Amino acid sequence: MSAPVLETHEAQPTGWLGMTRAGAAVAWVEYKALRVYPSNLWLAIAQELTVVGVWYFVAQFLTPVANGVVHGSYVAYVLVGVLLNQVALAALRSPFTTISEAFWDKRLETYRLAVSGIWANLIGRLAWQVLFSTVLQGLVAAALVATGLVALGHTVAWPDAALIWFLLVSANAGLGLVGASLFFLLEVKNGQDPVTWVYQYLVQIVSGLYVPLAVLPVWLRAFGQALPQTYAFSAMRLLVLSGAGPHAVTGALAGLAVGAVAALALGLTMMRWALVRAERLSGLGVVV
Repeated sequence: MSAPVLETHEAQPTGWLGMTRAGAAVAWVEYKALRVYPSNLWLAIAQELTVVGVWYFVAQFLTPVANGVVHGSYVAYVLVGVLLNQVALAALRSPFTTISEAFWDKRLETYRLAVSGIWANLIGRLAWQVLFSTVLQGLVAAALVATGLVALGHTVAWPDAALIWFLLVSANAGLGLVGASLFFLLEVKNGQDPVTWVYQYLVQIVSGLYVPLAVLPVWLRAFGQALPQTYAFSAMRLLVLSGAGPHAVTGALAGLAVGAVAALALGLTMMRWALVRAERLSGLGVVV
């Protein structure tokens, strides 16, 4: 009598290793989709060039007055902020978009059955969209510098610039998770969640993105102190345009770090609560 044949299956990794592998798989799928549909790449490039082009010409129009206010080139001032903000917006919008698309495509319940399904999908798509946006903005920035439209400082502390990028992305990802949690907590299943909607407009008005903080009323500047973008724009401009050293951005980095930790902690907590609550009340794939 022959011995029974035992079927073996490769165990799925769990914990951070499993989450990393699953998230990387999701990001790879997004990359493959871009290769299959290259028109999306060209449209994304065209969109970025349009955004930069619009603000370049607006800045040129305002240059005679604005250069004195920013104590330098207003064109460079605006374009650095716009490029950095485009990456931040990718992190901010990604969580809600990911949850919404999975819900309406009837995939949320399937993801829930996997070990790291929902979170891997959130993290993987977020990582891909931030990376994709960063590459696009980097190429546009390189073109601006090469053509002389933006002049860099004599020395740039690139490690500190990378840290600003990382902290800003982290803060916006946390706020994006807060917004995505409202998909279940407030049944915001169409359109855009109120958190990211309000935040985007606050950034445009009170963060120094387009208008220097010095020209804003004092009560509006107070709102800006609560936004991670306010600290990131100020620090990045000092580093890449003025050639300031790391000591000049210590305060901004500290404020940005506090904002990133607070936003991530709040976002992760609210998202976990939202998923548990949705499963307990009606299920992830049910419209209440």
